[in-house]
Amino acid sequence: ELLAKAPFSAQTRIALVESLAVNGGVGGMVIGQAVDCYFENTPLDLDALTTLHRNKTAKLIASSLQMGAIIVNRSDLEASLYEFGLDLGVLFQIQDDILDVTLTTQQAGKTTQNDEGKNSFVNLMGLEDAIKAADTLANKIEVQLNTFDAPLKAQLGGLLENYFNRHKKG
Repeated sequence: ELLAKAPFSAQTRIALVESLAVNGGVGGMVIGQAVDCYFENTPLDLDALTTLHRNKTAKLIASSLQMGAIIVNRSDLEASLYEFGLDLGVLFQIQDDILDVTLTTQQAGKTTQNDEGKNSFVNLMGLEDAIKAADTLANKIEVQLNTFDAPLKAQLGGLLENYFNRHKKG
């Protein structure tokens, strides 16, 4: 509703609504959540778990970055920001899974130690390999960040400064 009424051109509003609908709907978050619920007590392999979180979490992050490019009329950045967002979303989930087992509820500011028996990167890979996977993905994201022009790199870099190593707080 907010996007449909935003003070942008009709073309921009349609593109924003489409991005959110595609990535938040059955082609994104909805299917990710459905798969997560359906397979809650069934172990997934790494590819399936990554696909689940690319849909459930990552597509919303990717869409928000894509929508930024749409708003400022930078179609040349839409695809690269979208891919950047997908990687950020998967990194977020790997980090969240790591923090669930390495932090207390008080340290994390939310309930922890509750992923036992769930499809999580730590349960599937083990803590050490999940940390390695997070490190590898964080490095990839930093490389991607360095491909953006200086103003965008500065803005995103400032927002993400503490994000890349969030999983190392435990």
